[in-house]
Amino acid sequence: MSNNLTSDQILMLPNCSLPISSFSFTGLFGASGSGKSTQLLKLSKAVIDWSKTTTYDLEKPDLCNGNITHFLYMSPTIALDNTLSHVNTDKRIDLEFTDDNLLSLSTKIIEMNKSIATAMQFQTFVRTFIKTTPFKTIDELQSHPSYKILIQALNVIEKTKNEYPELLTKENDSYINNQLNKIFEFNKQFLRRPKIVLIIDDSSGSKLYQQTANNTFYKLIVQRRHLGIFFIGVSFHSGSNAYKVLKTQMNAILLFRGLSPKAVADMFDCVSALSSPIFDANTFVRIYQQTTGYDETDNQKKEKYKFNFLYVQAQPNVSININYTEPV
Repeated sequence: MSNNLTSDQILMLPNCSLPISSFSFTGLFGASGSGKSTQLLKLSKAVIDWSKTTTYDLEKPDLCNGNITHFLYMSPTIALDNTLSHVNTDKRIDLEFTDDNLLSLSTKIIEMNKSIATAMQFQTFVRTFIKTTPFKTIDELQSHPSYKILIQALNVIEKTKNEYPELLTKENDSYINNQLNKIFEFNKQFLRRPKIVLIIDDSSGSKLYQQTANNTFYKLIVQRRHLGIFFIGVSFHSGSNAYKVLKTQMNAILLFRGLSPKAVADMFDCVSALSSPIFDANTFVRIYQQTTGYDETDNQKKEKYKFNFLYVQAQPNVSININYTEPV
């Protein structure tokens, strides 16, 4: 059975009870060594593997089916960090995490999207024109009133294909291929929408997480759906490292050991739909502490809670699980 999306909605990943929203932003909070990087691996690998079961369709270019086109992994210790070394190595780009690198990457993704959006508008025109305007020779086509527009569109498409070869996808319509070959040497490939996985395994506490004004990274988060960023996962060593406005953009929040009661209560406040007459911040904090062994004093007993986390699905449907499987 095909896993292709018919719209941008919730994905149920194979062999996993965890629902992940398409174009989701997941924040992982907890102390060093609490298991955040392991779960970043699990989530990114699940999304990448799921994507391999889908197929991009040029007839439905806005749906983000098909393989991941970019797997971007940022870490302050990227030269030494092999946490995700075996995940999607053919599409993976490793970057050292710095504020400047994150801003530069955000800018490049936004610029790429502008170029691709323009080229794909031309691409839709070209494919429609070819299918609805039969011609036998180039001389016959040259007399058509839209010929100059067609050539302009093809030039933009070919230029963009050269700039972003990672976004090439096969044109399976033999009629379109044959007709375009009458105009120029067409390589049977068009452009597809980007499908990006961005992982930031950060221990530095970037200032960018606490800014919104004129912040290209925040713009990236807010516009992730339009930019083709299928999944963003960011780890934080402290609950205070991320500004509240950033937290409210998260589709899912994973809370690992090492967070203060105040930090956990602040998380509760960021997911307004959690609050009810019978469920308040104090209850949420208590569940977190029980899940992560916060009050356990015996080290041997505490060990069993070492990698536990509280999983909060914040958007579009609200739920709380202990790890991925045990609903609260």
